Amino acid sequence: MLGRWKAALRRGDQGDAAIEAVIVVPLLLALALVVIAGARLSLAGQKTDAAAQAAARAASLERDPAAGQAAAQAAAADVLAHQDQPCTSTRVRATTSGLGAQLGQVSSVTVTVSCTVPLGDLLLLGGGPGVRTVSSSFTSIVDAYRGRG
Repeated sequence: MLGRWKAALRRGDQGDAAIEAVIVVPLLLALALVVIAGARLSLAGQKTDAAAQAAARAASLERDPAAGQAAAQAAAADVLAHQDQPCTSTRVRATTSGLGAQLGQVSSVTVTVSCTVPLGDLLLLGGGPGVRTVSSSFTSIVDAYRGRG
């Protein structure tokens, strides 16, 4: 009787590793996908910061508000394209009214860049409703004695 009981106990452990793997592997996979999504958002934030800084600097070098708007748009698009930042949509808002200030008056230009980052591709089933928007603003001073148009 004791021999049968010991044999039954030994057979009872069979399959435990498979059950543990079924529970643990999806949890580890989900954790890895969360880390990848966080890293992607962090990198997108850094690249959006760089685009906003370049756009504000480019706009502040122009002579009139309309040219400043165009320069900000072009600079932001250029930086995001060269840094391989995939954005499903990009929005650049530039406040260039400082370019119309009187000569000798200190003014500034502020640019806000928003990038919608796709995250749906992290789901293994291919796609999904995963997007997140990161935004960054930067202000650049306009030279008080720079000629204006």
